[in-house]
Amino acid sequence: MATLVLDNGAYTAKIGYSQEKVSVIPNCQFRSKTSRLKTFTANQLDEIKDPSGLFYILPFQKGYLVNWDVQRKVWDHLFGKEMFKVDFADTSVVITEPYFNFTSIQESMNEILFEEYQFQSALRINAGSLSAHHYFHTNPSELCCMVVDTGFSFTHIAPYCRSRKMKEGIQRLEAELRALVPAHLPVSVVFPANPVCYAWEGGKLLAHNPDYDEMVVMREDYEENGHCICEEKFDI
Repeated sequence: MATLVLDNGAYTAKIGYSQEKVSVIPNCQFRSKTSRLKTFTANQLDEIKDPSGLFYILPFQKGYLVNWDVQRKVWDHLFGKEMFKVDFADTSVVITEPYFNFTSIQESMNEILFEEYQFQSALRINAGSLSAHHYFHTNPSELCCMVVDTGFSFTHIAPYCRSRKMKEGIQRLEAELRALVPAHLPVSVVFPANPVCYAWEGGKLLAHNPDYDEMVVMREDYEENGHCICEEKFDI
């Protein structure tokens, strides 16, 4: 079974199969200010000679996925024959969502992934958790880390210990980072070479983890148990 990793950001989608390289694609649609009959989706922006006459239609507002019509069109394009040619019946998807996501958005995503696209299995996870997995994978001697997840709308600080997310410690950044760390602890700042794709690379590593099959929800389990099985298995 193939595994598709999609870091579904509010500005760009980082997407690719776990055996391949990542593509960074605008997660939006575009329309011309002069002629609104033509709509461009995702990387179709590359076809436009003068992008200055366009306005953006984003699926995310204030960090949350609220415009499902636009998101579906972007995903249809990404999953379709022009891009990744996804065979849904034989594909597992790892897809990101923001911290403190609303239950209604999570349930809508479950329905779209399993009922509309009919992926064989799915894992919903925070991008920060994929970044932490990447960090611990490349630094196996480290016990703890604090992920600074700076996205299009928010910056979150999320502590992880022994690869587990410390939910009670997650904050939106409203204070200096050093003030969030006890004074007696040393702080080592690691800035990835490619921060935009760092979480996606973590998802790629996670897809090859021996425990990956235990983390996902299978479509037949979702059909039998509904949203509760996703709530039970996904560490969101």
